[in-house]
Formats: sequence, structure tokens, C-alpha cells
Amino acid sequence: MENIFIRNIKDADIEAVNSLYNNYIRETPFTFDIEEKTLSQKKEWFKIFKKDSPFQCVVAYENDILIGFASSRPFRDKEAYKSSIETSVYISEKYIGKGFGKLLMQDLLNKIDGYGINRAYAFITEPNNASERLHILLGFKKIGVLNKVGKKFGKFWNVGIFEYFFE
Repeated sequence: MENIFIRNIKDADIEAVNSLYNNYIRETPFTFDIEEKTLSQKKEWFKIFKKDSPFQCVVAYENDILIGFASSRPFRDKEAYKSSIETSVYISEKYIGKGFGKLLMQDLLNKIDGYGINRAYAFITEPNNASERLHILLGFKKIGVLNKVGKKFGKFWNVGIFEYFFE
């Protein structure tokens, strides 16, 4: 674990982050994106993240290998929602279940605390027991389910809604 580090995302990370995310698009229902993202699309996505804002992205590496990333972005684009964010976390398959999701999410939540954020939301495709356990461990509470809200791989999927209170 001594060669593990977590930091804010940089330009140099975008290609590795995009590769990891595209794997989730191809292989899992855990994102409802259907088409893989191009590098230019991911560079556009990257522009919302600022170290001095509630919209951040943190990455974890073991030596030069991307372990995963966690991000926060606007919850909705209407003014009244400015005090809420949506979070996501993606971990490379070989690192799942080893505590890295928790480390990334804790780091992210700590970095965005103090920016006037009241609530964080995570939308988790069901079933995804590992992600649900992670979010509950971090203090998120399951507050609802969107039933059969997305169709991927020829199947409709439910999405659990998890809410975190900044106090």
C-alpha cells in the first residue's frame, strides 16, 4: 500500500480514466451510457472539475496504474439545486473489494465539504451490492428506487437513490 496515492485529477489522467469508464460502459449496467466516450468527450467532461469548488474528481494510483476515480458534479442544472451534487465512483476490476472505493469517496467528500453543499446523491444500478454497501458505510442512506428506469443490454434496470447529508 505504500505505492498508493490519491490526488485531484490532471490532464494526464484523462486517457486512463476514459479507458476505465469505457470498460464500465461495455461490460456493466452500472452506467447507462451505451456508446463509449471518445477522448475529446472525456476532455470536455474534465472541464467541470476545479480544486476550489464542489465539483471535483480524485484519482487513485498504484505506481502508474489507475485504481479508480470518484467525482462530484452538479445534481441538476436549475439554480435551486446548487446546494446538491451527484457523486460517482469507478474502480478497476482487479482493485474492487479492497477498500479503494471508500478511500476515494472519503477523500472526495472531505474535499467538497465546506462549499455550501447540503446533499450528495448517488444513483446505483441494482443489483450492485458492493457499491450499495460502500455508500451505506460512508453514511449515505437509501431513500428510494427508480423502477426499470434504464434499458441496457436488452434489460430494464432499477436504480437505487442514495443520499448523503453534509452536517
